[in-house]
Amino acid sequence: MLEVTFLGAFIAGVLAFLSPCVLPIIPAYLSYISGVGIEEVQREKRLFNVRIFLATLFFVVGFSIVFTMLGAGASFIGQFLRTYQTEIAKVGGGLVIFFGLHFAGAFLRPNFLKELIGVQSFITALYLFKVIGKETFFSLTGALAIVLTLYLFGVHEYLYRQLKTEAKTKASYIGAFVIGVVFAFGWTPCIGPILGSILFLASQQETVREGAVMLLLFSFGLGVPFLVAGLLFSLFLNFVKKFGKFFGVVEFVGGILLISLGLLLVLDKLSWFASLGVGI
Repeated sequence: MLEVTFLGAFIAGVLAFLSPCVLPIIPAYLSYISGVGIEEVQREKRLFNVRIFLATLFFVVGFSIVFTMLGAGASFIGQFLRTYQTEIAKVGGGLVIFFGLHFAGAFLRPNFLKELIGVQSFITALYLFKVIGKETFFSLTGALAIVLTLYLFGVHEYLYRQLKTEAKTKASYIGAFVIGVVFAFGWTPCIGPILGSILFLASQQETVREGAVMLLLFSFGLGVPFLVAGLLFSLFLNFVKKFGKFFGVVEFVGGILLISLGLLLVLDKLSWFASLGVGI
């Protein structure tokens, strides 16, 4: 199971980097932390930019430390709740499904509530025809109830808000590190669902070390593309312009992965899935 969740954490970091809440603002972030203007980069057209790369390195180290500590903390708390691990996994699975629907943009659909009720009615029909067992039925219905409750309380509207925390500091390597720390705490809301899902998985790990490693791998998935962007900044500017048309695909794929992860947690099938040797 560890290989699956660790690989999933790394992939989640990559998806976070490619998301429409992060990718478009990266040029401005890297320009700010390095003190190198975008116009200057476009004018010089240098392939490698060591100054931006080093600033990006300190920036990545900053948010990686925070995420790793969060992972260790989530796992530490999870140790005290081990007795209720099954119940927590089912509730957390419903929350992850909610995050997946949010990331995929399902809550922006005008008929989402009607469609959700339709899904629940379909599952009820399956239950009446004895296609699924009682345990599966109640698990899925419970997850849908969690999604519906969070939706009716407007949690999705809070997530769609653009939350930013700015660090007022001059361009320097220490400043880049500080901004990296701030970046981790002032996480943009559309990536919050991915981070929240990975933190929940970290809380389910056997040891604090495993939880910390999971978030460290998430940081690698997010940080490696950052480093490549900093080193090849001029090429990255062109990449951002061209990649915009694929944002919908990233959101859809990320949403499906989170929903799938949530279902595996709700149905207690994550260990079974790991035995297949498939990574998510």
